[in-house]
Amino acid sequence: METVFRVTFQLPSRLPKPPKPRPTYRNPIYRAKEYAQMIESGQAKNESDLARKIGVSRVRVCQYVRLLSLDASIVKALEQLGDPLTERVITERRLRLYLRKTPKEQKRLFFRNIKFGKSL
Repeated sequence: METVFRVTFQLPSRLPKPPKPRPTYRNPIYRAKEYAQMIESGQAKNESDLARKIGVSRVRVCQYVRLLSLDASIVKALEQLGDPLTERVITERRLRLYLRKTPKEQKRLFFRNIKFGKSL
């Protein structure tokens, strides 16, 4: 006597999509310090050499390193935000505007914007 089995598989029509990873944003001060440290430690001869090694323009490296000339209190406040950031609260491009100001004006503008919750 022959026995016959019937097996039925039911597969979902679509697999669920994996959750999207949350984007992270680098703190520009941490990146600036990283670039400056690479030059100082000898990993790169100068800004041009560093730019070639990391695949960005020399001007871009220079723009980041110049952020370290912001007023010390501003640099410290930005460092306290940590790295990486979960939201784009500060950008290198917006911080560049502060470089054109005197240290006193930098502090006044920066801390006024922080007080009113504006992103930098």
